[in-house]
Amino acid sequence: MSKDRIWTLMSRKLSGEATEAELSELNELTKIHPDTDTSLQFIDQYWTVPAEKDEDFLEATFLLHSGRLNEKGFDLELNNNETGSFSLDFAQQQPNRKRRLFIATAAVFTVAILLFVFINATKNTASNRKEKIAQSEVSTKNGSRTKIQLPDGSSVWLNSGSKLTYDNEHFGTGVREVSLTGEAYFDVVKNPAKPFIIHTAKMDIKVLGTAFNVKCYPGEKTTETSLIHGSVEVTLKDRPEKIIMKPNEKLIINNEEIKPLKINAAVQPQKVPLIKDKPIIQLSHVTLYPTDNSVVETGWVESRLIFSEETLEEIALKMERWYGVKMVIKNEKLKKELLTGSFEEETINQALDALQITTPFVYKVNNNTITISK
Repeated sequence: MSKDRIWTLMSRKLSGEATEAELSELNELTKIHPDTDTSLQFIDQYWTVPAEKDEDFLEATFLLHSGRLNEKGFDLELNNNETGSFSLDFAQQQPNRKRRLFIATAAVFTVAILLFVFINATKNTASNRKEKIAQSEVSTKNGSRTKIQLPDGSSVWLNSGSKLTYDNEHFGTGVREVSLTGEAYFDVVKNPAKPFIIHTAKMDIKVLGTAFNVKCYPGEKTTETSLIHGSVEVTLKDRPEKIIMKPNEKLIINNEEIKPLKINAAVQPQKVPLIKDKPIIQLSHVTLYPTDNSVVETGWVESRLIFSEETLEEIALKMERWYGVKMVIKNEKLKKELLTGSFEEETINQALDALQITTPFVYKVNNNTITISK
């Protein structure tokens, strides 16, 4: 116990804080424990040896930290020397005071920096946590599908390569809003006081309570909404009209704008007939599969890949997402071939073999890429 007291008193002596009584006590204890005297003398000599100082390093370090602290509201007074630069003058201090000043200065910097880092880390963590809680996002990769339930009880099935986002903090407070990229089937809980709105790149869909399918994949030629039951109000982006849909109706929006033909100014202007490809907006009925009258647009919800009188090019896009592969059609004529079919548990090879029966073609599989040609 007395040896512990020796080290305590020695620490106070080295720091210059020991009283006369404590110094006398230390002297008496070293007599009782002579084995500690050599160690104490060595420590005392080492402590009083002047440390080699690197004034350039100390000055640069001090200015760096003081500048950072000043930026954050810590006001440190610096002494200006004759050269006009700011520095800490350790030469005028006694050895023990020099170390105390250096330790104290380092402690101030360390505490201030740690406090700054802690405050910012806490702030960033709280901000990230709040953002994570407020924004909910559900996405699916190609080859996978999922079903989720929203906070209001509405169900959403997400097709392959799709993403649904919504504000989890404010969802349902006034309106129920979600944003969709890809394809999803919605079964919305009815609540007239809080309309349900789906935002897509080309349109916004407002419903009260209904079941419908929305397909809005980036890069595809069309955006589609297929209503199964209930009613929806569709507002088109950059267009004034609103469309009220009825059950079993399908709305198709052409994503590709029809650009006017350029006419050479040097040529006498003539009336050029309008080239009609597909209407920008088309309202029709949902497609029924001829074998069992299943709705083609929502077959994927029941794990069925259904297509009726669709081009091989359109079917290839569906198969890419369904099987998680890349499909390349080398023949332009093959792209336009119309096909009808339904697949459930078939592999990609079995599906392609079945399509070959009605439309002769050859295909080659290379890792994850399938090439189709004549």
